[in-house]
Amino acid sequence: MNTTRRHFLAASAAFPFALRSFAQATTPKWVFIGTDKGEGIYRATWNATTGDLGKPELAAAAPRPDFFAMHPKLPVMYTVIEGTGKTAGVQAYRVDPTHATLTLINTVSSQGDGPCFVSVDRTGQSAFVANYPGGTMAAFGLNPDGSLREATTNFDCRNNPACGSLGPVADRQEAPHMHCTTISPNNDFVLVCNLGEDAIEVFPITPSRTSSAILGTPNRITARAGSGPRHVAFHPNGKWVYCVHELDCTIDLYDWSAHAHKATMTLRPNSTISTLAMGSALTGNTGCEVLVSDDGRFLYTCTRGENSLSVYRVDAKSGLLTEQQRLKCGGTVPRIITFDPTRHWLLCSNQGSSTVTIFAHDPTTGHITEQPKTVEANTPMYTQFL
Repeated sequence: MNTTRRHFLAASAAFPFALRSFAQATTPKWVFIGTDKGEGIYRATWNATTGDLGKPELAAAAPRPDFFAMHPKLPVMYTVIEGTGKTAGVQAYRVDPTHATLTLINTVSSQGDGPCFVSVDRTGQSAFVANYPGGTMAAFGLNPDGSLREATTNFDCRNNPACGSLGPVADRQEAPHMHCTTISPNNDFVLVCNLGEDAIEVFPITPSRTSSAILGTPNRITARAGSGPRHVAFHPNGKWVYCVHELDCTIDLYDWSAHAHKATMTLRPNSTISTLAMGSALTGNTGCEVLVSDDGRFLYTCTRGENSLSVYRVDAKSGLLTEQQRLKCGGTVPRIITFDPTRHWLLCSNQGSSTVTIFAHDPTTGHITEQPKTVEANTPMYTQFL
């Protein structure tokens, strides 16, 4: 076969993408760990065969880098810096996946105090940040190299007539508190939990030629008074949304439908379940994270105070949840639970006990082993696999 110059150039252009696809298909070797009181972002080796996490070592100095998101096309990772005033920011890092080294690209203001969540849309054009005590959410355009532009949209619920009234829990709902920026399966909406006002703000993503990160007027979904919506997760079928509520330790099922920049999100009657063990008091407990398995058959959550993990079966026809397993998280104040890419291991970041616990997981049955492996880490808040 004769190789022409055109064929050679085409093959050469495709070669980096083939390498990237191969790299994504291989087992990850590293985990990044976000921290509360640590010195910054840590990295640790990862063995997907044995579930062994290495001793964390500092990868990049940063104050309170507690939530991460990866660019869908570039070796770039984003983190929020949970500060106040000028110290509240969002950072972009270039990632070397071989050695897990991080090179800071740039930092921009998060447009509010206490950023706690960052997400990136599937085109790699926009990033979204929730600012918890600041009561705002901001949208950022991304440059071709992955660097952050200054915010193009900043939705501020403080003294905003578009927002509602505060919830009844005086010590936790004294102000609007944005807690997540979850992107819908079709990449056309951003769901923002407003813990302080018992609401979920649903923003249509409406990019234009002049800005890649413009959000339309949100549709407000009202939650139960005093529930404190924290995080949401979509079912793989794109029709169901699960919301974990922090203040009353519950999970609700919503029916989701979206078309032409309009979305409806309707609470399913009699779908509410408690994340607490039967007979447990609400005092001292808070709901935290919610995950749905790739095949949609199981849902996982963690609860602080009780320091538990729970597994629920998802009814294939109705989406309703039935508790399947309940166990201790192996530490205190579980912040985030994440699956490794093989789905054979679940990692729990225990902020209170400064540990990461690693549980064996059977993706076929949804079962989690009772006895985890434990690795010390300074106030871990998030884990991101490479």
